[in-house]
Amino acid sequence: MKPLSVILLLFVPFNYLPAQTTGTSPDAALAAFKNNYPQEKVFLQTDKTYYFPGETIWMKAWCALDGAPSYLSRILYVDLVNSQGEVISKKMYKLDSLGSTPADLELPAQIESGNYTLNAYTLWMLNFPQFVYHRHIFVYNSGSYQKATTGKPGISIRFFPEGGELIAGSKSRIAFKATDKNGWPVAIQGTVTDNTGRAAAGFATEHDGMGVFEMDVEAGKTYTAAIANGNNEQYKLPVVKEEGIGLRVENTNPNRVFVLLNRAEKNKEKYGLLKLVAQMHHQVVFRAGLNFDEGQMAAPIPKKNLPPGIMQITVFDERNNPLAERLVFIENYQLIAPRIITDTLNTKARGRNQFSFSVNDVGAATLSCLVTSDIAGTTLNQEDNIASSLLLTTDLPGQINNPGYYFKNKEPQTLHHLNLLLMTHGWRRFEWKRILQNDYATLKYPVESAITFSGLVTKSDRREPVKDGKVSFIIRGDDSTSLLAEAILTDKGEFLLNNVNYMKSAAVAYMGTNNKKENFVVDVKLNPAYIDSLKQSLYHAGIDLDTVNLINKHALGKYIYGQMNGAGNAAFKNAKTLQGVTVTARKQNREDSLNREYAGGPFLMGKSIDPSATKYARTIWQIIQQTVPGVTVEGNPFDPKVSFNRFNALGNEDVTVDAGGSSDGGISNDIVMQTNGIAYYLNEVNVSKDIINTLSVEDVALIKVLKNEGAVLGASQGVIALYTKKGITANKLPFEKSYTVIKREGYAIVRQFYSTGYSQNPEIQGSDNRHTLYWNGKITPAKDGTYRFRFFNNDTSKQFRLVIQGVDKEGQLIYGEQLIQ
Repeated sequence: MKPLSVILLLFVPFNYLPAQTTGTSPDAALAAFKNNYPQEKVFLQTDKTYYFPGETIWMKAWCALDGAPSYLSRILYVDLVNSQGEVISKKMYKLDSLGSTPADLELPAQIESGNYTLNAYTLWMLNFPQFVYHRHIFVYNSGSYQKATTGKPGISIRFFPEGGELIAGSKSRIAFKATDKNGWPVAIQGTVTDNTGRAAAGFATEHDGMGVFEMDVEAGKTYTAAIANGNNEQYKLPVVKEEGIGLRVENTNPNRVFVLLNRAEKNKEKYGLLKLVAQMHHQVVFRAGLNFDEGQMAAPIPKKNLPPGIMQITVFDERNNPLAERLVFIENYQLIAPRIITDTLNTKARGRNQFSFSVNDVGAATLSCLVTSDIAGTTLNQEDNIASSLLLTTDLPGQINNPGYYFKNKEPQTLHHLNLLLMTHGWRRFEWKRILQNDYATLKYPVESAITFSGLVTKSDRREPVKDGKVSFIIRGDDSTSLLAEAILTDKGEFLLNNVNYMKSAAVAYMGTNNKKENFVVDVKLNPAYIDSLKQSLYHAGIDLDTVNLINKHALGKYIYGQMNGAGNAAFKNAKTLQGVTVTARKQNREDSLNREYAGGPFLMGKSIDPSATKYARTIWQIIQQTVPGVTVEGNPFDPKVSFNRFNALGNEDVTVDAGGSSDGGISNDIVMQTNGIAYYLNEVNVSKDIINTLSVEDVALIKVLKNEGAVLGASQGVIALYTKKGITANKLPFEKSYTVIKREGYAIVRQFYSTGYSQNPEIQGSDNRHTLYWNGKITPAKDGTYRFRFFNNDTSKQFRLVIQGVDKEGQLIYGEQLIQ
């Protein structure tokens, strides 16, 4: 894709342009829209379109903006939704510097058979929900069988006059699209008649249920179509407009697009002076003035220097009202094909294969590599790929069948079929009428650069915000990330903690403070995270990937049908299992269970205490004194002096001891300890004793005491660690300040594809029915720039389908697909 900075605005001579008009100009309106509403696009690759329970969906996502890797969002969401809109699985991924990430979802073992939708998007893209990326899949389990079809299949036909309307007195070009009840294209032929019964035109599909015909349109007449399938159903064409502008576009010349206008006789003086505007990627690339009275009814639009993709051509009147519109495709794209080398080809059962490839004339790139078993004789260049998605389908609403077909070559027939596609799919990125009136959609979702925590702090039992204060955070991630942070309140009581990064999930403890009255309890309302609140989705399957259709179409259906009785099992059937082994183990007590649930790393050592097992204890310190021999707790029961008998000092002043180094993310590993050498931890985050004093017994799930083991953490005199209950807000008295603890999802960890190694384990038994033989969502080159990979065949495949695709830092698209046998 060419960067938009090289686009040159093309003009006809100045005297062709109409005089200054009222209202916002299309140029200004579009520039404002582009600045305020940047449009990200996402493409999601999957290893296949059908799955069985327990299988993993292997994916790679790319996010683009203005023809290059997106610099806007840094978080991507992927969710799996069933046909009822229920979210079955969801994950959040951190995008790399090239706007991409590998991804994976493991299907539940008990997932029901049916249609599912994978959605991939940034949070910002939810402001424009019709352009969230969708990919439909079907899940087969042992309950999936052929469904009997009854009755005649319903057919839907939609007619699309070129330019948008049928204009009286003109010879109109009309495209159409025919689909069945599931949205799949069907081949038809038929006749259009007027209200007198006279035949006006015949029509027949040319490609994927689409076709085009021409017809003389007369004022005062209505038109209907009938198809030759014997169902006697009538299909109405759009109503004829007695005044207005007709638009005809020719896009068969590789160097220019030719635009021709006509107008109806009625009130034709209203349409004497017109403006022709063409835009791509929300940037005007051509404009011209047309004057019917002077014979100016046509304009050529040069293609040179235009980026590839969809161009929207719109005709405006003098008052900037849009009158007619047409989409065309500018085929100035160049797909960089990887040079693939077969180092070792072995199609024998479980044979070892090795391939390599190189990509010339690209900068830093992010690529995926997929090898699948070609079970049914795949037709190449059919599935949605990085070119068809980023240049075509992400700008069009509705279901597009085999989008990869339109990028297999640039031959006239392929481009003609692409033209049919654009004539039968409407433009929906924006509506001219709305942006000319500054009527923009309300932005509900922000741009995300990292995980954030935001909310509002109010005075307890009142709605008045706290204007001078802070919210303290203690964040402990499952990936051992530890963070102590504070978010300062605004004069509206709002707070924002941003640039937080952790994997998997984290226990988040937070507490608000009023600086003027530090001991007063305040209410902290933490805004929910999108990933945690996502349970229902509007983006679910709108098509039916029916079992019968698959079985009737090709051999893939036979493979699926043969696998269904084993759905939920591994790809290896009848694998050799171990002989019976007797295992003896002691039953875990309550403390052991808590230790395994909450503690990690060095905190697994030492003594574990279950606070709920201690009766009548009002404070944490009383629990420790009652359960740990050799501990002395003296003085104020809510802020005592604590010491182990073998320790000397009993003071409580804080001292910082350098434990050496720093943790990931640049967070210091300095150990905060009392002068008696004891270090305190809350959720494995080093804190001062003052924070421990604020905890209520009801909030604490586990207490750990590490004596000699504390040396591992840099605290040679011992450690006391406490864990707050997961996802539970403690009930506290009005005068008690304590941390609220919640669980928050973090970035998903990308799993590594398991590649069977028969050379190391030749004794592996059972049948190998794997469909995906190799997957690498982030394949990297060797020092010489060559990419190398190897895999083992399954038991049956005689040819492989290899797909390599990606994008470089400049937005150049890389795509290669081969059948190897």
